[in-house]
Order: sequence, then structure tokens, then C-alpha cells
Amino acid sequence: MKFTVPLQQFRKCIFLFAMGIICSALAYIINVVNPVKLIVDSKLKMTPGSLLFELWKQPPIDVFIKVYIFNITNAEEFLQGGVNLKVEEIGPYVYQEVVTNENVTWYENNTVSYNPKRTVLYIPELSVGDPQKDMIRVPNIPMLGLTSTLHDAGFFINYPWSQLLNMLDSQPILYISVHDYLWGYEDRLIRLANTIVPRFIDFHKFGLLDRMYDEGNNIVVMNVGHNDNMTDEEGRYLSIETYNGSPGMKQWGYQEEEGNNTYPENTICNRIKGCTEGELFPRNLDKRAVFRVYRKAFCRTVPIVFKEEITLENGLLGYLYNLPDNFLDPPDENPDNACYCRNRKKCLKKGLSDMSPCYYNIPAALSLPHFIYTNSNLAENVEGLNPDPERHATRVILEPTTGIPLNVNSRVQVNLITEHTIYTSRTRPFNDMTIPLFWTDLEIPLLSSHLLLLVKLIIHIAPITQIVIMWLLAIAGVLMCLLSIPAMLWTINQQQESPLSSERRDSCDLRIPLNYGQYTTMHILPAIKKITSRTDIFS
Repeated sequence: MKFTVPLQQFRKCIFLFAMGIICSALAYIINVVNPVKLIVDSKLKMTPGSLLFELWKQPPIDVFIKVYIFNITNAEEFLQGGVNLKVEEIGPYVYQEVVTNENVTWYENNTVSYNPKRTVLYIPELSVGDPQKDMIRVPNIPMLGLTSTLHDAGFFINYPWSQLLNMLDSQPILYISVHDYLWGYEDRLIRLANTIVPRFIDFHKFGLLDRMYDEGNNIVVMNVGHNDNMTDEEGRYLSIETYNGSPGMKQWGYQEEEGNNTYPENTICNRIKGCTEGELFPRNLDKRAVFRVYRKAFCRTVPIVFKEEITLENGLLGYLYNLPDNFLDPPDENPDNACYCRNRKKCLKKGLSDMSPCYYNIPAALSLPHFIYTNSNLAENVEGLNPDPERHATRVILEPTTGIPLNVNSRVQVNLITEHTIYTSRTRPFNDMTIPLFWTDLEIPLLSSHLLLLVKLIIHIAPITQIVIMWLLAIAGVLMCLLSIPAMLWTINQQQESPLSSERRDSCDLRIPLNYGQYTTMHILPAIKKITSRTDIFS
């Protein structure tokens, strides 16, 4: 007699098998599609309304400017001549830099224009004292700078200039407050220069940080198109295209290109195109890429190169970047610095970079703090400098997956370069000197807790969670498929050995049948009683 099993007997086995297939398919789809990566890519792409755009428009990262001033401790003895200038470092005086990018406009050629705005707030709890009350002795920068600028102008200019300084009773060393030194002080010489040559001196007060942060209204165009080759600055993601309409710095000889012709004066050192402002870096960093950071206050670009991988205290992996060893080498040793030597016959010493075109031709120069990493005799006439790489070296730590700065210490020093003068006796003690004025540490401390959580969610939590879900689905799918097959075979076998009525329950049901108690009472218990009633079994 032919035996058939109704299909409804396997409905739960079939359901179990189908669920196994669905779970396995979901695991495969997650593995192929990678939804976490898709979501992260969309949120960290520079588009209107994206997470990256909101972070960039008003960065939630704290940026502090720590200022250390070189106070002159032997002013009277030095002005009398015959002794070195002695200085002591005073600081830090800490200010917070708040950055916002305004007037954002998107263009179809994968660029965006904006106006960067920087405001500075004093942070008293992180400072060593009150800049309004703390008094210091420092060089008179306008007096010494303009005198040095005129050193080779001849007698008919230098003699009247010397008499003007005597008439105004200008002093080469000032005793002023820290605040006035940084943010501007009244000086009769500046007031007179502003009246006589307003196009040359367009300010009424002179302050070091005031000059650095007097950037004006700048228009920056940034590239937001993706370029897979990160080592090539041309079209690099999140890099500057133009700054105030130009891809280069005219003060360093950059000339606009006409057609396909390029000028020999256009070199990497006077080109802004391809640089970054240091707030954002491309994702998935390439260790071979060299980034050039541009800030108008530096009057040049600053390159950073990959050094090593490090693990921070918060558990994140970071790429450590430093300044290259030849950053401040003269052009004969580092051709990339050729345009910064305006006077080809007499370039600045090794370890210095000219800043005078950005500071009204006052002979200012950029260096590393306390002249670290230089073998030249920059500080031969200055006592009190203590170079320490741990305190004075620049270090930038970037998160390699997102490109977010995890920790930054950008440290530079501003100096005054004085030439040999013979007509002005008041400034003669400063002849042929490199005078350290102050140095700054632009610091981005470790990420705040909420931003740290966001970064960990992007690079650790979300991917790991996706992997766990994918494997759980895969394992569950395989197990359900494997369990459903023997269950169906067992059902078929049971039906063939002892076919019951159509009311027999599905063998995939793990519950005890409802008639199990009745079957036990009618058949098994009487058999047990019959066996135990026989006494001969135990004899």
C-alpha cells in the first residue's frame, strides 16, 4: 500500500528552513553592501547638511593659543653696551580661538566658497597671570624694525630718521603690559607714520597678536571633489583652490597663469592651492602624503609629514605628523624654500623664514621656539633660551579613518631681525641680532567626551556591531537549515513506521502531544502492574 505524508505535517520544518535561508541571505547582504560604511561615507562627505559639514561650519573642537613672551631682564646694562641680551620666558597667557566658516556657497564644479572668521577669547584660569597688570620689558618693534629696514637707504634718509627718533624720544626697549604688547599700544612713531604714509602703515596701534589676527575679510574656495591619489595635491579632497581669488601668494612672487603657460617664479613654496587650513584632513589617510597647512598669520605654508603610528590614552589609533627636518633650511639646502628668500644675495640664516612682506616690511622672521633643531648661531647674542624638543617641537596627531585632528601642538616663534646701522645711536646695541619676541603653541587638546564617543562610534562601535550581527545571522541561518532537514526526515520515517490518523501532530513540534497522558494510563501502567504481580521473577 502506497503511503503519503500530507504537506501540512512539515509546515514548521519548512518555516524553520525558510528562516535559515533568510538569515543567511541577510548575513551575505550585510557583508557585501556594508551598510555601516555607506552611512559613514554619506555622513562624512562634504555635502550640504551632512555631519562633516556641520562639524566644519562651526568646529566643536577647542583651539587654544598659548603665548610665551621673552622678557628682557638686563635692559639698562644691555643699552650701555658690552653685554649680551638676557631674556626670561613668561607665560603662558592663554586665549581660545573660535572658528566659524560663514557665507558658504556651493558650486557645481565640486567646490565651495566661504569666509573664515576667527575670534579670540582670553582664558584666565589657564594663564599665569593677568595680562592687563603684568608688566614686561620688550623691544620697541616699530622703532627697531623701521630703523633696520632703512639701514641701507643712505645718509639723507637715515640722518633725518635718527633726528625724528630723538625728537619723539622713542626708546628701543619698552616697559608695557602684556596685553598692550600683544594687542596694541599707542606709540607716537606709529601715529606719525600713519599720518605721513597711511598706505604703508594703516593702523594706529601696534600689537603682535593684533597684527597676526588682523586677517581681514578673506574668501576661500575649497575643493570637495574626491581624488583617490592623496599624494597628489592637484584636486586633493578638502584642499584650498584659491585664497582671495588667487591660488598663490603674490608677496612671494606668485604670478597668475595665462592659458597653458606657467611662470618659473611659481613654485610650491608660493602656492596655496592644494593646502589645508588644518581644520579638516581627508579620510583614510595615506602615510606617504605630505600636507601643507596655510594660515595667513604665518605668511607661508607649513608642511607636515608622517612619522609614526601611536596609540593615545583614550585608546584611539593616531598618525603622528611632524615638521620635516629641512623645513627652515635655506634655498641652497632646500629648494622648496627658494621663494622665501627675496634678497637672493643675502638670505636669512638657517632656521629662519622671512615674514616681512606680511608685516609692513618690518623685518620679522619665523622660527621654531628657542631655535631648536638648528646649528646656526642665531642666539649667540641672547642668553636665557633653553631649547627642549618635548616642549617646543610641533606635533600633529590625526585619526587616520576620519581625518579628524586628535591632538595638535603647532609651535612657532616670531623674531625681529636687525641690520647693522650707523646713524641711529639709540638702536646700535641691537645691531646684527636675531631678537626672540614671543612664541605660540596652537593647541588642540584631546577630544571632548561627546566628540570622542562619536569618533569611536564611527570607527569601532558601529563596524564591530555590524560584524557581530552579521555572524549571528549567519550562524543562526546555518543552524536552522541544518536542524530543519533531519527533522523532516525523522517525520517521514515516523509516518512510514507507524502511520496515524490525519490528526497526528507535526513531529517538528517539540511540545508533548495532548493524548500522551491518556496513552500512558491505558497501556503502560497496566503492563507494569502485570509484571510486578508475578512473584516468580524475584525467586
